[in-house]
Amino acid sequence: MADYSKTDPGMLQFINQFYAAEQVGFEAIGLENARAMLNALPDMVDLPAVEVGSVRDLEVAGADGSLKARLYTPKNAIPDSPGLIFYHGGGWVMGGLDSHDRPCRRICSVGNIPVLAVDYRLAPEHAFPAAVDDAQAAFHWACAHADELGMDKTKLIVGGDSAGGNIAASISLSLRGDVRGEPAFQFLIYPGLQAFGKAHSHEKFGQGYALDKADMKFFITSYAGQEAFSSNDPRLWPLLADSFENAPPAYIITGGQDPVQDDGIQYANALEAADITAKLKHYPSMTHGFCSMTALSPDALKALEDAARYIGAALRS
Repeated sequence: MADYSKTDPGMLQFINQFYAAEQVGFEAIGLENARAMLNALPDMVDLPAVEVGSVRDLEVAGADGSLKARLYTPKNAIPDSPGLIFYHGGGWVMGGLDSHDRPCRRICSVGNIPVLAVDYRLAPEHAFPAAVDDAQAAFHWACAHADELGMDKTKLIVGGDSAGGNIAASISLSLRGDVRGEPAFQFLIYPGLQAFGKAHSHEKFGQGYALDKADMKFFITSYAGQEAFSSNDPRLWPLLADSFENAPPAYIITGGQDPVQDDGIQYANALEAADITAKLKHYPSMTHGFCSMTALSPDALKALEDAARYIGAALRS
């Protein structure tokens, strides 16, 4: 039985609406409906989009052809600025440029940094490692085109929420020492970093918090098959890396009512053990997805804006 005594009121409102639906769960409603739902969700739970200096749709190189992308430039853009390459969440099977337009705008505006959002290929049409291959190719494209993006190629942040955080952590580790360019910082928002069922929080919060065990199984098997649960591939599960030495420093957001909270906490600990700076911001009352629910909670808005300020300043000196 879920215990909501510590749950933020806005998050509890979302939970109640989630379970009041005629069909509950992403697999239950079907993939196309789930994709449509995530794209419609911002109008229901997120504050209106903030203005930035400019927004431009473009194409970047993926691992197997071009990918759609969107460049957000701040009003007071600084040449050769640190920049964020952002990979959206959605369980590797849904989401895109529109579903995460509002958080990208807010990070750009509050952090005063350009943001390049990348629309990587989704599963199950494109299974693992397509997403991480695309993310890596897009990152190297950004390195090669940093000047036209208004970014300094030596100060590129990779980041994302949920599945996007998984992808960002994956390439943060796999691109260490890459001569074509490597991330200077990683920004992970409630990332899933190990097979579901491996951590205490997976079980404790795996039912009743709007991200249930059945959903996680659906996402993971759609992305990487049943074998994902026993995989030791660190590109799939970054927490399984042999070493975290020379990883980029990190800012990691976790929610205390989120089944994957232990993933982010364990990753921060692993980085710190390797003498890598990892700033962990834990929000005890928050559920998964809260940084995209700023209309429901002032604390959700503050969490995202505090993060934007931090990552904007982290590489600016």
